[in-house]
Amino acid sequence: MRYAREVIDLLGAYPGRDFKPGHIVRYVAAQRCELVRPRLRIGVHRVLVALVESGQVERDPPGRYGSYAVYRWKTVTSSRGEP
Repeated sequence: MRYAREVIDLLGAYPGRDFKPGHIVRYVAAQRCELVRPRLRIGVHRVLVALVESGQVERDPPGRYGSYAVYRWKTVTSSRGEP
């Protein structure tokens, strides 16, 4: 996974915060200084899909047509409610 480090750095730094896909792509582009947006967008999407499948990231699907999904780093709490 080419952009996994940047995506994990961003989402892991703010657990529980919602991120739009566009914000994640802009962050990765700024870290990599790449101008090829379509390739970067596909790579970030692949990383997000893998993180959702592994259970590290939660995805809220779009609410209606034309909206966007949001991604957040999954927070784990103990049985006492402590992080």
